[in-house]
Amino acid sequence: MGSLQSDAPLFAVRASLVARVARVALPVPSDELYDYAVPAELDLQAAPGCRVRVRFGARQLVGVIVERSSEVRFDGALRSVEQVLDEEPAIVPSLLEVVREEAAEILCPIGIALAAVPPAGSVPRARRSYALTPRGRDALAQGVTSASDRAVLERLARRPLGVATLRRHGIDAAALARLERDRLVAVESALPTPRAPRAGAGAAAAPPPVPDVPPALTSDQAKALEPIVESIRAREARTFLLHGVTGSGKTEVYLRAVAEALRLGRQALVLVPEISLTHQIVMRLRARFGDAVAVLHSGFRPAERLLQWRRLRDGSTPIAVGARSALFAPIEDLGVLVIDEEHDGAYKNEEGFRYHARDLAARRAARAGCPLVLGTATPSLETRFAADRGALRRLVLPSRIEGRPLPAVEIVDLEQERRFLPRGRKLVFSRALSRALAENLARGGQAILLLNRRGFSSRIFCFACGHAERCDHCDVALVYHASEQCLRCHYCDLRRAPPVVCAGCGGSDSALLGLGTQRVEEELRARLPEARVARLDRDTASRRGTTERVLRDLREGRLDVLVGTQMVAKGHDFPGVRLVGVVFADVGLHLPDFRAAERTFQLLTQVAGRAGRDALPGRVIVQTFAPLHYAIRPVRNHDYEAFYAEELGHRAPLGYPPFGHLASLLVSGPDEERTREAAERLVAVARGAGEPVEVLGPAPAPLSRLRGRFRWLALLKGADAARVRETARVLAAAAARVAEPLQAVVDLRPQQML
Repeated sequence: MGSLQSDAPLFAVRASLVARVARVALPVPSDELYDYAVPAELDLQAAPGCRVRVRFGARQLVGVIVERSSEVRFDGALRSVEQVLDEEPAIVPSLLEVVREEAAEILCPIGIALAAVPPAGSVPRARRSYALTPRGRDALAQGVTSASDRAVLERLARRPLGVATLRRHGIDAAALARLERDRLVAVESALPTPRAPRAGAGAAAAPPPVPDVPPALTSDQAKALEPIVESIRAREARTFLLHGVTGSGKTEVYLRAVAEALRLGRQALVLVPEISLTHQIVMRLRARFGDAVAVLHSGFRPAERLLQWRRLRDGSTPIAVGARSALFAPIEDLGVLVIDEEHDGAYKNEEGFRYHARDLAARRAARAGCPLVLGTATPSLETRFAADRGALRRLVLPSRIEGRPLPAVEIVDLEQERRFLPRGRKLVFSRALSRALAENLARGGQAILLLNRRGFSSRIFCFACGHAERCDHCDVALVYHASEQCLRCHYCDLRRAPPVVCAGCGGSDSALLGLGTQRVEEELRARLPEARVARLDRDTASRRGTTERVLRDLREGRLDVLVGTQMVAKGHDFPGVRLVGVVFADVGLHLPDFRAAERTFQLLTQVAGRAGRDALPGRVIVQTFAPLHYAIRPVRNHDYEAFYAEELGHRAPLGYPPFGHLASLLVSGPDEERTREAAERLVAVARGAGEPVEVLGPAPAPLSRLRGRFRWLALLKGADAARVRETARVLAAAAARVAEPLQAVVDLRPQQML
């Protein structure tokens, strides 16, 4: 019945005598709410949405109160809530209900879902200390202790002290244990008052930008804004797809919608897919609305995040902006919700609470009675298909601001280009891209070079036998990092010195193959030594402040060329960038994922849109071995409609989204045979669930070994969403019973197939 019998009398209260019950969601793989008695002294503080510390079996856990009740569902002894950790609910009521609904929909245990909501670092850790008991005070007053014990008791008579402090004063654990056994001292477990963050922590500490003057809207912008504003005023929960080409002024539409929400005394929430994009949108928002903006993302230290969260919680700040987790902002009167670059895969959480921000945002908007605006130049197929079927309204911005042309795109066939390459020379830059870089630099223009992978090269490869160096724990090639002179696995971080001879045949003809951002950067510096060059990828961005500094340098003209991965491809507005080069467009195109072509087209179209956003025209050069592929060919004319139509044609006969619905099962474990057997048993459960759902697999996952664990994948597929979900529910119940060290995870609506 969702309750635990107590074997600890200190925490037990007869249920028949208790009218105060808290139903608590705990971070365990169960959909149960667990009943705990609320002591009288905690009754007013223990509100729904507050976090509490409770005993669960032999463990002490932090859970969230979901309900209060006078009804007792368990005829026995209830444990009591030990501590309430929040002075006011950490999860506002409307958000609590939204998360409950979404967790139930996607088959996530409610406690695991709610654990993801409060900001990291906001739960203080219990501090153990020793305090003098009344018996100890009497002993001290009567002088009946030894000299050494008296010294300890005198210190504790002033105030309780932690173990570390006592040890610094020469008091060892044996002495403390003896005094505790004699009941002269007792251990206390107290929650310290969270230290307030320093004033100005986080993004709010940045120098305020120069206030902007809202520009006149184009007719297309005004037409798109009108129904959004109408929905804000009418408190209608409508969803809009703002489909605008790159540089068409989508952000200005967002700003006007936010302004209308604020004018009516309501709040606004703006999501971006990457932390690297928050700085740009924050500067735009602060230029328009001053310090009325709070930033929520994982790049801040816990104290900084907590400060931003509190500014929203107390109502002093009406605008929240951040990456995916900003969707949990403590906002009660939401007037508009915006998701920029709605197509981006980063909006799906891949661990724990496996929500998609787009779905959870729709629930928040529905409960708040406000519009949800999905903005992008390259809508996901599911979103565009929903618009075509009337499930949401599509608003179009067909051209760039002030009639500026989209950049000219040239597609270079690398297979043809290799014919002009000297024997033994590695192809990095085609003749067209080499000339364009030199000409652009001479004219004072800036350039972006995109390569969606890291490292100096992709692998160590032997020309004699074809052996490639691979990770011992993951089924992936190792990457050579020139700065560290080592091979690294980008999954488990295994590191190894490059081989002197081939491990396969003993030959000495091993060679660096493939390309990485470091290799592109070094080749660029060799060709254009006078150019100011920087690199931005996951390695460099891991250093705090690097991303903001590099992007600021590019925006303010202190860089000539930026070499980067996909984090430079989307959403940025760099007026001086006139040239974009895609070094190798085929990366990711042939991955075993039905969305591979869609992601390739989106990435290429987005990065192409970084060029020519000022008065001067832009140019894009795309290097590829597949110039006629349907995901690459339409990029030449920025033709989303052509790609969309062809991709729908590929997916329809296979029943993939948006024509069908999916759920995935991933089983992993350290033993290959046991992992396979567990996957096959679970798939048999799915096939016996009685629903007409197609079950594919199990088979080794494309990344068949990761961090020392073998991985098997199966898919559920069907035209009826309810039937797929019901089969997935049965499968998830069976997966929850899989014993460690095996793990089995069911993901409803998966986004990654690797």
